[in-house]
Amino acid sequence: MVQRQFALSRRAGLLTVAGLVLAGLALQAQSSLPSDLFDAQFGAESEPVSGSGDPWPVPRDERSRRIMDEAAWVYSGMIWGFQFSYTPYDKLRGIPERFDLVSLGSLKTDDPRLTMGASREDSTGSIAFVRYSPIPEEEARVLSYGAEPWRSSQGIGRADYLLGSSGHRAAYEDGLRVAVRSLLQLLEPNKPRLVRGRVVFERVPTMGLIDGFYTSQVRVRVEVSEILRYEVY
Repeated sequence: MVQRQFALSRRAGLLTVAGLVLAGLALQAQSSLPSDLFDAQFGAESEPVSGSGDPWPVPRDERSRRIMDEAAWVYSGMIWGFQFSYTPYDKLRGIPERFDLVSLGSLKTDDPRLTMGASREDSTGSIAFVRYSPIPEEEARVLSYGAEPWRSSQGIGRADYLLGSSGHRAAYEDGLRVAVRSLLQLLEPNKPRLVRGRVVFERVPTMGLIDGFYTSQVRVRVEVSEILRYEVY
């Protein structure tokens, strides 16, 4: 009987230790960023639509510059994000939808921690991986977006292909708008007059050309700081 009790106690102790180890691993996973979070692929077209203001065809060095610009902007949106102001469309009141973004921080393309890997060419242009090595303060900032009051959302943004190279950012920004709107529709049963807050990219958005539109799928974290409602009389 004593031996059985000892065995049971030993087993319980092992289970407790295993639980502590798993909890420790989970905590460790939450306290560090994925190694590839800031290591993503970006592209630039060599032959954008004529009339968009782009040189045609776009020289290779210019395509590389655009790739670095885009990567720096997206990574900035993951580290610092944007302040937004959103007015929902209201047909009855005759109010158009409006979504304004203000960047809260930006990386420089000549930052030594922002580096481009070997690029490759295909029939559409240049594609390259761009990596950024965040400092501890930036890592901590990104990790903080995973806790309250930040909430997850996602959206698909689109921009006309006729915009040329500027269409990439326009599609990203439209994706942010859709993601914010989707979250607000869950949080607010009654359409608000104005919403303010912050939004950050949770990961690097996708970018593609679908049916004549630059199309981007974005995953974000949103912090709503102010909701102004219509007065009811």
